Amino acid sequence: MGYVLFSGCTIPSRLPGYRDATMAVLDAFGVDHVDGDGFNCCGYPLRNTDREIYLLSSARNLALAEKAGRDILVMCKCCYGSFKHAQNALNQDLRLRDEVNAILRREGLVYRGVVRVTHILSFLRHGVGLAAIRQRAVSPLAGVRAGVQYGCHMLRPSNINEINETGVPAFFDLLLSAIGMESLDYSRKFDCCGAPLNGINSVLSKKMTVAKLRAIREAGGSLVVTGCPYCHLQFAGVVEDGDGLPRPVVYPQLLGLAMGLPVETLGIGPAEAEVLGLTRVVNCATMGLSQPVHAGQHPGR
Repeated sequence: MGYVLFSGCTIPSRLPGYRDATMAVLDAFGVDHVDGDGFNCCGYPLRNTDREIYLLSSARNLALAEKAGRDILVMCKCCYGSFKHAQNALNQDLRLRDEVNAILRREGLVYRGVVRVTHILSFLRHGVGLAAIRQRAVSPLAGVRAGVQYGCHMLRPSNINEINETGVPAFFDLLLSAIGMESLDYSRKFDCCGAPLNGINSVLSKKMTVAKLRAIREAGGSLVVTGCPYCHLQFAGVVEDGDGLPRPVVYPQLLGLAMGLPVETLGIGPAEAEVLGLTRVVNCATMGLSQPVHAGQHPGR
């Protein structure tokens, strides 16, 4: 069974490079995937406001994937959490499922509970595998130090989100190590990015975000690596204020650079590369460099 890619609402409009890089990486690994057709919002904005509408919204997407005979591959951690919570509710309460399906049948859809939902980071770790990533990582990312942002919706609650990690999560750190980067341990590693409070208590929201980025900087990191558009945009909104805080970058873009994929397919332009401190890496990828360049080395030497 192949995958149908769920981009959600935020990524196409505000972070299209995340989608571009994800599709480029999946193509490079030969993953059977198609773009989502007819999807609606995952329902997350209504999860705590109108539970029935939220569940119907999620279930419709799940039913579309089932009709296509494909599992769902998600890039947004909020969307991922929404789908997993919806599946848990609909699979435990069959009467609720029947009520939802009564509405879905008007479109010729039905949710049976057989579709699997996987986040892109989990898929890269367990579906593609670290060995395959290491084998394809040919371009220079050695010496780049960063802090990862695990996020909340992918990890909690563990009995619903099913990340297959025991103890302290390490899959994101391992994904960075697989492309030659150094993933830092920092004091606020598993803290919330602050985005859920934005607009409710914006002062506290920004305080949480800045504290997390400062912890990464104090640990020696120049980047914060994300896998969620909400976390990414929260960080981006704060670093625009200056103060030399680590800049956010989505993991599939870094993976694509490490694999030597054409830069134009990854949504990273020269200006963004310069801001991220990745100009050397982008230049080497553009030149088609096939061997890692370590800190202090120069291409061609």
